[in-house]
Amino acid sequence: MSHYVECKPGFTDREALIEALITVGFDRSQIEVHQQAAALHGYKGDVRPQRAHVVIRRQHVGQAANDVGWERLPDGTFRAWISEYDARNRFNPSLQNRIRQEYAYQVIVRQQRRLGREVARNRLPSGELEVIVSGYR
Repeated sequence: MSHYVECKPGFTDREALIEALITVGFDRSQIEVHQQAAALHGYKGDVRPQRAHVVIRRQHVGQAANDVGWERLPDGTFRAWISEYDARNRFNPSLQNRIRQEYAYQVIVRQQRRLGREVARNRLPSGELEVIVSGYR
């Protein structure tokens, strides 16, 4: 049995997190959102003590995978629960970095659009995102 590893990516915006997960390849229907944290399950369907408000169930993560989730903490940040197994497979460091990049981009988009600005992006050969904000007055 693979145990969960706690990660604190610094996310605070639930909608930006959901958009980031969609952008990296999850369908919106595969992402559960709970007002009260829901239990996570291991690869055998066993209930784990970890709970999360944003959950991707194991059948959407991969074969022999565990649920992956983000739990909202009292300070408003999210704690990610990713099993050691999944951190070596689908939720490897590369995907976790892409989620962080996409989350940051989504936060910028949401902030700038509220101010009436346009946001575009280019992915550079290095994998970095170049963000272009226009419409300053």
